[in-house]
Amino acid sequence: MPFSFKNFSTTLLLSTALCSPVLAQELAQEVVAEYFDELRASGMTVSPGQETVSGSTVEWRDIMIGLPEDEGSYTLEFMRAEELGGGKVSLSYPPEVKISIDPKGEKPKADVVVRTEGITHIVSGEKSARNHDITASRIAVETSTFEPPFSMEMAANDVVVNQVSTGADTPHYEGSLKAANLELRYDLDDGKTKMSSTGSYDDLSATFDMDAVNEASLDELFAGSRNLSVSYQMGKMTGSTDITAPQSAMVIDTKASSADGSFSVKDGIFDLGGTAQDVAYNVQLKDIPLPPFSAQIKEATTQVKLPLKKVDAPLPARIQMGFDGLELSDTVWGMFDPTGSLPREAARLNIDLSAQIKWLVEALSAAEAKSVPVEVDSVKINDVTLSIAGAALNGSGEAKLNNATFPPMPVGEVNMDLRGGVGLLDKLVALGMVPQQQGQMIKMMSGMFTVPGGNGTDHLVSKIEMNADGSILANGQRVK
Repeated sequence: MPFSFKNFSTTLLLSTALCSPVLAQELAQEVVAEYFDELRASGMTVSPGQETVSGSTVEWRDIMIGLPEDEGSYTLEFMRAEELGGGKVSLSYPPEVKISIDPKGEKPKADVVVRTEGITHIVSGEKSARNHDITASRIAVETSTFEPPFSMEMAANDVVVNQVSTGADTPHYEGSLKAANLELRYDLDDGKTKMSSTGSYDDLSATFDMDAVNEASLDELFAGSRNLSVSYQMGKMTGSTDITAPQSAMVIDTKASSADGSFSVKDGIFDLGGTAQDVAYNVQLKDIPLPPFSAQIKEATTQVKLPLKKVDAPLPARIQMGFDGLELSDTVWGMFDPTGSLPREAARLNIDLSAQIKWLVEALSAAEAKSVPVEVDSVKINDVTLSIAGAALNGSGEAKLNNATFPPMPVGEVNMDLRGGVGLLDKLVALGMVPQQQGQMIKMMSGMFTVPGGNGTDHLVSKIEMNADGSILANGQRVK
C-alpha cells in the first residue's frame, strides 16, 4: 500500500496540532491566536468555533481544521484552558479525535483516530519561548484505509514530553520524550498477500531539535535554511510478522536487547545512523514441514550520509552497513552442510564506502531530470570485510573520476586480501553447492587477478590499478 511522505507529514502535523497551546483569558487568547496562525502558515484552514470564559477557565468548542490542499479535515469538540497561577495553564481536549484524509489522485483515503488517556498538559513561559510539559498514561494513533484494506496502530504508554517552542516566522521545537513502552501493530490485505505484524519497544527515549517542516518547505530543508535532528535510545524489542503470500507462508519472530540511532538534516546534509544489539530472528514456514530456523547477530550497524543541497563544490557522502557475530542455527546449516564440513564460527560483514558528490539539479526534482542528476567526483572503499565459514576477505581502495567522459573514467587502485578462500571453494564444490567446472573456472580467473600472499598457502592478494589512459593493471600486469 503506498503511504506517501504527504501522509506521513500530515499525521505528524496533526499530532503536533493536537498538543498546541491554549492559555486562560487574555494570555490564552494570545497564544491560541499564535497557534492558529501557525496552522494557517502550514497551509491548514482554521475556524476557531465558539469561545466562552468562565472564571479562570476559557473554552473553545467545535474548532474546525482543514488539512493543506483541502485533503481532509477534523473537528475538535473542545479545547479548555484553566489558569493555575504563576504563569502556568492546564490544557485539556477530547480523549478521542477523528480525522478524515483524502489525498485525492491514486493515493487511498485514510481515517486517523487519535486517543489519549490520563493526559496532563501544562504550558508556561513567555511568548518567545513556550514550555510544554506533557504526561499521559497512553497516547495512541490509529490509521486505516479501505482500498487496499490496511490498518495500523501506534501507542505509547507512560509518556513524558518536555518541549520548548520558539520562533515566529519559522517555529522551532526542542525537547525530549520518554515512554515506558511503544506498541506497534499493522494489518494489510491487498487481495494476494496478507500480512499482520506486532511490535513492542521498551524504555524509549528521544531528544529533538527541529524547525517546523512541511511539504511546502521541503526545499528550504534541502537547501539548509531549515534544520532538524532526532536521536533515540530504546531497550528490549520484540516483534512478530505473519505473512501469507501466493508462494510462501511464514511467521517471523524478532527480538533485540537494545538499539539507538539518530536522524538529522542539518545545513542541507542528510545523516542517518543506528545500532542494534543482540538481534535474533526465528522463522517458521507454515506451508512446509520443516522445523523453525533462526539467526542471531551480536551487533548490527547502519550509517548513511548524503548531501541534499545543490552547490558548486562536491560534498562528502557515505554509506556503511554491517553486522558482527552472525550465528545460524543447526537447522540452517543442515540444509546445505549436513556433514558439518564447514567451520561454523560467527560471521562478520562490514561495507564502508564514501564519495564526493555534487547535485547537478535540485535534489527534489531529481526524479524528473532528463540526464544524470548527480555527479560523483571521487569514491573511496574505506573497508570491505567479510569473514565466514573459515574464509576472510578484506578490501580497500580509492579512485578519482573523470566526468568529462561517459561513463566517467576512474583513476586509482583497489587492494584485496583473501585468506582461506580456496579451501572454502573446495568444500563448496564437495558439498555440491558449486559445480566442479565452475569451481575450476573461478580458480583460473582468480589466477589472472591475484598473487600468493605471505601468510600461508591459502592466501591471495590483489592490487588493481586504473590509470588515466584507460589501462588497468592487476598486480603490475596489464589486463586492459
